[in-house]
Amino acid sequence: MFTIGDGLMNMAKRSKSDITRDRLTAAAHDVFVEKGYHRTKVVDIIERAGCGHGTFYDYFKSKDDVLMAILSELIQELVRLGESSRILMERIAFDDYDAIRILLRGISDIFSRHSDLNNVYIEAALESTVFSDVFDQFHGTFTSILESKIQQMKDVGKCEGIDPLVASQILVTLVGFTSYGRQSGFISGSNDEVTENLGLLVFRALNY
Repeated sequence: MFTIGDGLMNMAKRSKSDITRDRLTAAAHDVFVEKGYHRTKVVDIIERAGCGHGTFYDYFKSKDDVLMAILSELIQELVRLGESSRILMERIAFDDYDAIRILLRGISDIFSRHSDLNNVYIEAALESTVFSDVFDQFHGTFTSILESKIQQMKDVGKCEGIDPLVASQILVTLVGFTSYGRQSGFISGSNDEVTENLGLLVFRALNY
């Protein structure tokens, strides 16, 4: 028979488990930020968390697994932005600059909130198939959204000579690495200034 005491004991066990997992995740976050993806080893995370190898592998299969847990919020935000962006791009007029700025600001804000992990995410995407697949998925999502809009613009006589697929791939890459570049410090200007300039470049390229 299940008793209140059993329930409290189970809650305590879950709580201890959550605390341990959170400690491992926090330690991994700090090590990844300090060392980058390539140089981070599981042993570094274990030493930082002050636990044993067995404890780590009770919760995570590898450093990719714990990094995926760390990046889960960023990934979820990008998924939601992709869904809302598709609706937005279907509704906006070709000459609606404000809508383009809203979209670019959304991307920039996500990377700003997770700025400490930008370098780690990019490095992981270049080295690990796990994260390159995630990167490719988001790149494909936003590319297909822009490709559809550019094709619509071509159908009414705009974007002459532009290949919708190639152009959309270039634009998505430009937007993503501009956000990364601002956070890394090799693009100057505030978030608002960079977003405004990037928005004008994209808007004018597509409309003139």
